[in-house]
Amino acid sequence: MGFQQGLSGLNAASKALDSVGNNIANSGTVGFKSSNTQFGDVYAATLGGGSQVGIGVTVGGISQQFTQGNVTVSNNPLDIAINGQGMFRLNNNGTITWTRNGQFNIDKNGFVVNSSGYRLTGYIANAANVIVPSTPADIYINTSDLQPQPTGNTGGGVTIGLNLDSRSSTFVPNGSLTGSAGPNLVIGAGNDGLVGTVDGVAFAATIPNATYLTAGALAAAVQGVIAGVTVSVNGTGQLVITSNTTGTTSSVVVSGGSGATDLLGTAPASVTGSTAFNASDPTTYTSSTSATVYDSLGNSHLLSMFFRKTGANTWDAYSSLNGGTATAATPLTFSSTGALTSPPAGIIAQTFPVTTGALPLAFSLNLTGSTQYGNIFGVNAINQDGYTSGRLAGLSISADGTVQGRYSNGQTRDLGQVVLGNFNNPNGLTSLGNNQWSETADSGQPLVGVPGSGSLGALQSAAIEESNVDLTAELVSMITQQRAYQANAQTIKTQDQVLQTLVNLR
Repeated sequence: MGFQQGLSGLNAASKALDSVGNNIANSGTVGFKSSNTQFGDVYAATLGGGSQVGIGVTVGGISQQFTQGNVTVSNNPLDIAINGQGMFRLNNNGTITWTRNGQFNIDKNGFVVNSSGYRLTGYIANAANVIVPSTPADIYINTSDLQPQPTGNTGGGVTIGLNLDSRSSTFVPNGSLTGSAGPNLVIGAGNDGLVGTVDGVAFAATIPNATYLTAGALAAAVQGVIAGVTVSVNGTGQLVITSNTTGTTSSVVVSGGSGATDLLGTAPASVTGSTAFNASDPTTYTSSTSATVYDSLGNSHLLSMFFRKTGANTWDAYSSLNGGTATAATPLTFSSTGALTSPPAGIIAQTFPVTTGALPLAFSLNLTGSTQYGNIFGVNAINQDGYTSGRLAGLSISADGTVQGRYSNGQTRDLGQVVLGNFNNPNGLTSLGNNQWSETADSGQPLVGVPGSGSLGALQSAAIEESNVDLTAELVSMITQQRAYQANAQTIKTQDQVLQTLVNLR
């Protein structure tokens, strides 16, 4: 029996050395899982029972060790490491294989593939960029330009949060003034003027547009447009219009474009600048800001917004596109606590024609949350929902496997989601080489899902999972199997010597 036992020991040690050698050879293979040789003793069947002597050893099998390997970073965002259980699902022309090697690239057709050309599979985003779990398909990276989106296309527009300074001076509305009598007059734009009678004949004098006029300057202006009168200023700062022929003093009424009847008096301390809004004259509005908006062709336009204080809690809002004609004033009303109360919901509809061949820009200006506090003017937040076209600038993969594209216009899009598969009996898988495995009846069917769900591990982008081979342990195992081989060889040699002794008996 000694020969058979020794021979089986040599075969077992040789198999074990093969396994150790394979582990050492693949110590640098990404995603490689080491293997152990499992042994079993052999006994011959006996009818009478009693003491038995084994007849050697047999190799029970080679067991893969699907333990976690170390994770190291790389410079390729499509290098993916699995931290936990699971394997990547690959498609090789319809044949599904599994691997822990997450080194991927994009082929000429835009598919994510490994070094053997096998395509990584997962869930694909639909036309609305929503990932819907379904049958896993080949992950495709669309490199075409991202279509532009005009501002307001999604029902939004420009959202701005700002504070208007309640301490700002008030602009006098067209043709009105409040204040006490004195030597200064304020004249607005438009049809402001003086009306009255001289010698029973009515007159009307249109006052030239001005900011402030002294009473004397106003008297000179009026005398220049009413014939046959002398215009002077009395001791209270009021105008006196006297007929040059009869000496009759006229009855003077001051009128304005907004129906006011008192333009005489001192300029209130809160009145500043011209009373007429002019987008190109910063002295005619209180504050302004701007934002970039986009049309249907992705062209950018400068939206300017102007705010002009008209009362204690009232403002006028104007806007213009690319420095063009400003819109009509939209009144803004704030409460005594500084909250915006009008227009309803803080929404101002905006429509501007463009000359670039694009559709007219139509969106809402949302001032919800804007305030009027006793603090300096400031824009706290400004956003708009439009963007120009963009080209794919980079990729990233999140822990749950979502493949996201980053575009040159600052937008991102979900392109797909990597899936993983896990097996009840990973040791039942059949190794195909090149770090590929295939399922068998022994392994059971794969449990497919997104990373991080169930028993599946999470992903780490721009990283690889190293081989789980422990070189120190393998070298010790190699020494052990070498000694086992030598010892088994020695049993054969000893048995040979025993037989030789028996042959030599006389």
